[in-house]
Amino acid sequence: MANQQESGKDRDLSQRRLSFWIGWGLPIIILLSMNFARGIIPFDGIVFILSGSLAWMGIGCLINAQRCKRRHCYLAGPVLLLAAVGVLLVGFEVVDIGSYGLNYIVWGAILVGLTFVPEWIWGRYRET
Repeated sequence: MANQQESGKDRDLSQRRLSFWIGWGLPIIILLSMNFARGIIPFDGIVFILSGSLAWMGIGCLINAQRCKRRHCYLAGPVLLLAAVGVLLVGFEVVDIGSYGLNYIVWGAILVGLTFVPEWIWGRYRET
C-alpha cells in the first residue's frame, strides 16, 4: 500500500480547535486582559506575562511552520519572538520609547496579522 503524505492543512496546528486555543487563543486573551491588570498585578509581573504570551505564540508559530510549512508562521514566529524581547527591554527600561512603549510593541505585534498577505498571493502552505 502506498504511503500517503499528510497535507499541510492536516498538519497545521491552527486548524485544530484545541491546539489553536492553547497555542494562540489563550495567549491573545491574556495579552488583552493585561490592559485591565494595572493595580492588580505588579508592573514587573505584567511585563513578564506580556513577554511570555508573545514568546509562547512565537514558538507556536515556529513549531507550526516546521510541521506544516505555513507561510504566515514563518514570518509571524520571529516577529512575535522579537516583540517578546522588546517588551522585556522596554518594560525594564533598558530601552526608552516613551510612556506608551509597551503598548506600541504589543499593538505592533498584533499587526503580525499582515503576515497573512503572502498567503493570499502564494498560497497558505509552502511546497517542500
